[in-house]
Amino acid sequence: MKKILFLLMATLLLPTLIRAQGSMENILHEAQKITWKTPKDSLQKIINYMNNHPSNDYHYLYWNAYAHYMEYFNYKLAIPSEEKKAKNCLEQASKILSKITKSNSESLALQSLIEGLKLNFTNVFLLPIKAGKVGKLAERAIDLNPKNPRAYYALAIYDFYTPKMYGGRKVVESNLVKAISLSSTIPENSKEPNWGISESYLFLIRFYKEENQKNKAQQYLQEAKNKFPENTIFLQYKL
Repeated sequence: MKKILFLLMATLLLPTLIRAQGSMENILHEAQKITWKTPKDSLQKIINYMNNHPSNDYHYLYWNAYAHYMEYFNYKLAIPSEEKKAKNCLEQASKILSKITKSNSESLALQSLIEGLKLNFTNVFLLPIKAGKVGKLAERAIDLNPKNPRAYYALAIYDFYTPKMYGGRKVVESNLVKAISLSSTIPENSKEPNWGISESYLFLIRFYKEENQKNKAQQYLQEAKNKFPENTIFLQYKL
């Protein structure tokens, strides 16, 4: 009798479980498409769904943290009320990432970027310690997977924003060039990240522009336009 009841309950619950699984797959697919140009309301819908339907699945945690990280860029730090929201985005992203039981190259690269942004809210006396952690996270991400472009991107961003007087801006170029050289296409149904290449081009162009290397900036801008013909950031970029 118990076996019959169990089978009956399983049969009744199966459609619900299938729908839930389908919704999770859909939301992960939407999260993978997030960019700096994603409308604020669209991004918020993804975040709300993931927050209201928590899961300890690795990919679900990763993309939820990534969505919060990207939400940060919707706020202006110069406005006190928005500064608080921006800080909260990063705190939530860190909290979600901490639930990943076994860190890997991808999660560490994302964590490095998040911790780097959190330096904007760090006490000046703690900056050297906190900043050092950001760089070490990116270096560890590279050690775990030397073919991960997002790991090199994270290390480049860390160095990009480190003032020259403190040893910064020495490996920005090499790490961004390495990142774009590792560009690859992932399978259509993969849950793995594929972001970071266009971002690497953008910061490489910006770096050359700020370093008065206009020819190199023009070279990579044209390369970026060819590789991302629909990206309006590159189409409208002025050197």
